[in-house]
Amino acid sequence: MAPSALGLAKVGAGLAIGTPVALTGAVVSLLTKMHGSVGVAAPTKRMLAEEDAKACALFRHLPALAEKIAWRSLGADVTPIHRCALNTPSGVPVSFFVKREDLASPVYGGNKVRTLQHQLAVIESKYEAGDPRCANIHVMGTGGSNQVVATAVHARERLPKLTALWMDKDVPDLDNTLNMLSTLSMPLAAKFNWAEPLPVLKRLVGAAFGGDGVVVTAGGNCPAGVLGQVGGLLELAEQIEAGAMPSPDRIYLPIGSSCTTSGLILGVALARHLRLGPFGGPLRIVGVPVHEAFAMLQAKLGIHRASLSQYMPLTIRHTLKTTCAELARLGGPDLHDASLRILHEEVEILTDADLVGIYGAHSEVSRRAAQAYDATGRLFEGSGAEVSTPLWVCGHFVAKAFAPLIDDAAKEELRGQTFLLWQTKSAVQPLGTEDEWAQLAEMPPLVKRWADDGPAESTLRPGKVDTANGTPDDYRHLMKALP
Repeated sequence: MAPSALGLAKVGAGLAIGTPVALTGAVVSLLTKMHGSVGVAAPTKRMLAEEDAKACALFRHLPALAEKIAWRSLGADVTPIHRCALNTPSGVPVSFFVKREDLASPVYGGNKVRTLQHQLAVIESKYEAGDPRCANIHVMGTGGSNQVVATAVHARERLPKLTALWMDKDVPDLDNTLNMLSTLSMPLAAKFNWAEPLPVLKRLVGAAFGGDGVVVTAGGNCPAGVLGQVGGLLELAEQIEAGAMPSPDRIYLPIGSSCTTSGLILGVALARHLRLGPFGGPLRIVGVPVHEAFAMLQAKLGIHRASLSQYMPLTIRHTLKTTCAELARLGGPDLHDASLRILHEEVEILTDADLVGIYGAHSEVSRRAAQAYDATGRLFEGSGAEVSTPLWVCGHFVAKAFAPLIDDAAKEELRGQTFLLWQTKSAVQPLGTEDEWAQLAEMPPLVKRWADDGPAESTLRPGKVDTANGTPDDYRHLMKALP
């Protein structure tokens, strides 16, 4: 059952999830097992002593949960809100706000930090309680996966070495190659890639079904991961109440595994339930699938909203169902119906093929938008001071939401509305202590060709990888050594 034989590729995992008509039962079963692999656990006494529960936005608003679900800050802080100004590809000046999730951590930021704050803490809690699965951690993604990098970086201090499962290649892109190099620079128990699909699948199935480990699944899409994103939305609500920005009319983000999108939807439902000030009026959450297969399934079948999708992992509807059930089980409010209303009435999913392009790379539309930012984009704090750390408008994810945002911001009929970009790509490309260059040189030829073929799309990040004739100096200037 090699991944290439399963039909449509899963976003970020290289797994097929079915046909345009029906999902393959075996694959749905595997995805369901992966979705539930991490689970939920209470914090350890050491966590309660070491972590400040008030630093977690979810716990600030639902304090009873602090003793119900484990959480580690992972060194993250409140992510700032900046204002971005640029000229669109057609030359129209626009301005919008950015939630700088990319600055969540000085070692590796992006949306995966919130996704991992509960997940890694849950694994740590179970590991300390003697759960043998948690001594054998697997993290899965494609070659350019942010999830694999983030897990390797943030798990390295408190958890056993993990196994990286690169299920499939992305379109060659230097940004994708850098993510693999970052992962190789971290201490790993083992690593497997798409050049050896049967060992990869054996590892994954063994961990998911056989109890041979725990799986940090594609995009972190599981209840513990989604609850981290709920905290991000509550943090935004607090910042709005403090005057950092007006309540947004429109929030833009890419949709991969649907973990972050589902967390924002559930967060809005919770903010309204708690009667927080923001999000009381009309809201539009605009998401762009980053995988062409999911875009097609959404366009033809409405896969993220359809009733049948509540049984289909990696759809928004399934993710909301399982996370709302877990939140209620932990003693929180039941937000299932409220979340579904938001999904049906306030979420817009863009599926235009020219925008979505191919998974793992820019479309022509997103490339033009990213180039416009590189050429004219400027960032400002609330005080008006200019910000030096630029946005990483990667073709894999965020550029596909960035493009419609700046297009909409230029429209006369939307003038006066407040736009917000949820910046998901880390501003930091980490470099660990292991020799990533030597390990890449030992990869199968199929993987090395993929790494070598990746162009540098951004003028802000010039570099290259050439395993035959190059050196690490060709790209290491783009990376930051971990402390």
